[in-house]
Amino acid sequence: MRASQPGSRSMSRNFLLVDGVLRQDALQWLYGVGEPIEVIPLYSGTRWDGVKELGPILVGLDSHSSLLGEWRSSPSLQRQASRIQSSSSLNDVANHLSQFITITDNLGSYSLFRFADPLVTSYWLNSYPQSAYQTLLGPIIEWLVPLPPPNWAPSHAVEWQSYRSQPNSSRLEGKLNHLIDDQVQALEQAYRRSFKERLYGWLIEDYPQTLSGLGEQERGQWLEQRLLDAEAWGLVNERSIAIWLECCACWGADFATRPNSPFQAWLARTPDAQTLPPDRRIQALDEDCLAG
Repeated sequence: MRASQPGSRSMSRNFLLVDGVLRQDALQWLYGVGEPIEVIPLYSGTRWDGVKELGPILVGLDSHSSLLGEWRSSPSLQRQASRIQSSSSLNDVANHLSQFITITDNLGSYSLFRFADPLVTSYWLNSYPQSAYQTLLGPIIEWLVPLPPPNWAPSHAVEWQSYRSQPNSSRLEGKLNHLIDDQVQALEQAYRRSFKERLYGWLIEDYPQTLSGLGEQERGQWLEQRLLDAEAWGLVNERSIAIWLECCACWGADFATRPNSPFQAWLARTPDAQTLPPDRRIQALDEDCLAG
């Protein structure tokens, strides 16, 4: 992988790979652009055909397509789509990418894979050595992935990450959709960043004062430390971690350990809560607070 700027290559064609979850009107939008394009929802003809609009969508563009310019200039679209170059047909590229619709790992997990989400694409492809790209990319000449800055650091520039095949590379062993530890860890990191962005978006809307005095780097550090604190306390559930951050916003980051905090007062009058698992305990606190 190397940093790059969007460009073109002779004898090849541009494609956009759109994540249907992030752009839920993607098919309606694409069919309404008023220019010649080819569209293949990669879930078409699979067991997920009924939700094909929410899966990865491959779009073949002609050389004068306005969609490529829109993608280059639109931060929101860059969060939803990446660009592929290939001299192969739309069907050949679609068939290759379809190998990644589901993934397995060494623990026996089997799941759908959101590989069209540029955030996921970036972390996933970065987890491989460059020698793996010839096998991973198949008919793809270049996969150009925009990695926008996190929403708590909007002044940072988009990172353009270019993945290209390395000639004469050895082939990857095993199935392309089987992930080993490096890939699993990379996807966990992608999930963590996505979760932090969702938490930040919620906090800045409901508790703007919590982070308003912090710089962009400090906001990211605050979010990461609160997540680490929640995990150290034993929380694993998203709802529980969100409640933890709400408590931090309302009562301070040390609410769980400060002797005179509202949390300690609640524990004193709710002794049975001490016996609950951490996730259930923090949710019981939230339920009592909501009940007044």
